[in-house]
Amino acid sequence: MGTRGEERLREIITAATEVVAERGYYGMTIQEVADRVGITQAGLLKYVKNKNGLLTLVLQRYDETNKADRDYISSRLSLTAEQREQTPLLMPEYYRIIARYNQERPKLTQLYLVLRAEAIDPNHPAHDYYAHRGERMRAKISALPWKLPPEYDTPYKIGRLSMCIGSAMEGLQTRWLGEPNIDYLASWAEYEDMLFPLPHWEGYR
Repeated sequence: MGTRGEERLREIITAATEVVAERGYYGMTIQEVADRVGITQAGLLKYVKNKNGLLTLVLQRYDETNKADRDYISSRLSLTAEQREQTPLLMPEYYRIIARYNQERPKLTQLYLVLRAEAIDPNHPAHDYYAHRGERMRAKISALPWKLPPEYDTPYKIGRLSMCIGSAMEGLQTRWLGEPNIDYLASWAEYEDMLFPLPHWEGYR
């Protein structure tokens, strides 16, 4: 695929992301995505085989644009153990970066939440993605060298902590996107004080 083709595919994925965020997978049509891009349905199907293939590309876009993993975790893991003593991996800081990034990309955040709700249905094409994504993420996070309070001394406990934080964040995101008076980042700062209370979390935030 040439440069123009790659640009067109990005346009298609962006348009599909917007439609799915607004209407869900079941409400998305290939025709509406094509209309938003300004091409025919037949033209769009040259890039994706079908609606399920388009959904797969949308979910790949969501995962590939995880700035917190790409920038924060990778940068810390690139340090030596001695350097990481001075600049450790801090889980509250990691989720703070995720919160900032999600505020910058509300359509992708909405897409994730809408699909997550739809995909409870075992017949939904994204069901397996969501059914296993949490387990994959917890396994990944629990294996990282976080600096945490001493009670989080096993991978299981670290994974549970991550699940608790992630659940709180997803709940807040749902309220933020649906309630116009909620300040997402200010609210997350308040959540941090409840999830990581001081002085117990001093030096770990």
